[in-house]
Amino acid sequence: MITDVLEIRRGLPDAAARYAAAKLYWAGFSRKMEPVLGGRQPVELVAKALVPEKVIGAWDGDRLLGVAFVMDGPQPVLHMSAVDFVHEFGAVAGWWRRLLATFAASSPPADGALMLDTLAVSPAARGMGVGTALLNAVVAEARSRGLREVHLEVVDTNPRARALYERFGFVPAGTVRTPYLRRLMGYGAVTAMRFDVSWPTPAERE
Repeated sequence: MITDVLEIRRGLPDAAARYAAAKLYWAGFSRKMEPVLGGRQPVELVAKALVPEKVIGAWDGDRLLGVAFVMDGPQPVLHMSAVDFVHEFGAVAGWWRRLLATFAASSPPADGALMLDTLAVSPAARGMGVGTALLNAVVAEARSRGLREVHLEVVDTNPRARALYERFGFVPAGTVRTPYLRRLMGYGAVTAMRFDVSWPTPAERE
C-alpha cells in the first residue's frame, strides 16, 4: 500500500510545494471554484492565495499526493481581499467574484472544532488510502490542540467524498439546500458533517 511510505507534513516548504498543492486543489475543486477564481491562470492564483500553515500534505518522497486544508479560526484557507479580487479581475468582475467567494467558502469552525475546508488527492493516488491518511492526520491535529471535533462540509455533487467521510466515521449534522447556486456554482445542497475526536478512527477500530 502507498500509505506505508507516506510522510504527513504540516505546511509547504517552498514555491514548488505551493504550486503542487494548488494544482491538487484546482483539480479537485475547479468546478466549484471556477466562478470565483477561474481565469487565465487559476492554479497560479490559488498558489498565491493559499495559506501554507493551513495545509497538511501527504508526501511520497518529493511527490505531493494529497492535501488537507484546515481552518482553526475565521481566516479562510485562501486569503484574497476585495482589493486582491479587483486587482486580478477588474472592478466589476472583482467585486462579483468576491461575493461568490463568500458562498463558496466553508463556515468558520465552531468553538472547540477544527474545520476541514478541503481534501484533495492526486487522481493517480486515489483508492490507495491517501484520503484516509489525511483524515487521520486532521483528527490527530485536532486532538493535539485539545479540540473536541473535526467539522467539514460536502456538496451534493461530490458523493465520492461523502462516502469517504462516512466510512471514516463522520456523521451528518444538517443540510442546507441552495438551489439558487446550482446553475452558477454547480451544486444545490451542502451537508455539514462532524467527527468527535474521542471516537476511534478506522485504524483504531481494527
